[in-house]
Amino acid sequence: MKIIIDPTSTTAPYDNVTSCVASTEDADFPDENMRDNFTKNVWKATGSTATIQVQCNKGSSVCIINTNATSVVIKAGSGDSYTPESGFAYEAGFVDADDEVATIVVSDLSGEHGLAWADYSEFTLPHLLTIELETDGDPVEVGVLRAGNVEEFADPAYNHSEGSIDFSIEKELNNGADYFKKRNVVRVFDNLEMIETRVNAWKFKHDIFDHIGPQPVVIRMVQNDNITDDEFVAYVKRSEPPRLQHLTISHTRINYSLKEAI
Repeated sequence: MKIIIDPTSTTAPYDNVTSCVASTEDADFPDENMRDNFTKNVWKATGSTATIQVQCNKGSSVCIINTNATSVVIKAGSGDSYTPESGFAYEAGFVDADDEVATIVVSDLSGEHGLAWADYSEFTLPHLLTIELETDGDPVEVGVLRAGNVEEFADPAYNHSEGSIDFSIEKELNNGADYFKKRNVVRVFDNLEMIETRVNAWKFKHDIFDHIGPQPVVIRMVQNDNITDDEFVAYVKRSEPPRLQHLTISHTRINYSLKEAI
């Protein structure tokens, strides 16, 4: 399991983004919308292609939630650059150093309520992320963007359940007909359980979920060689505070449940 969060941060949304600027924006849907807690309150570009420049003070992952993009290219680098003096020439065998440390291409997005998670080599110092997005024709949209430090834990055991909450309105009219209005459906993950070291269990419960309370976070719930897609990537909040069962002097069972945030 991976969580994009900095437990030392004291300010929501508790990641490591220091600046998030889009190449274009609709005046009614500014780029700061990506940094609030609401996936439906989107940033919208003025065209079908756009670039987001994200500065982080440290980190190794970035995730965007609720995008209509069909193609995303994410590049990570220090952001440092220089221009050789006029007339300068390299000796034989020497070339410019490549600042870019990672290029992640995500090209199989649905174009509707999509998401993209990308891992890159860890930076312990400030660095720059460049996110290039493209749609099939509509203006580019992104609901939430989180980036920076990643806390890793064991994957939950495979006996957990996944359900949903449907916020649609259903009503029986006086004439017996059924009325309904379709609204959002969110995923709920129940009976999640994992065994962790006592130190990690403390971090998971107290340093993260007790610290941030009902604040949503981006989580990759399952991270292993068998499941590499984004099925278990979600923008979630805790349904209730995690519970700990101390099994031995060194290991603890963690029980928790998560609810998708919109």
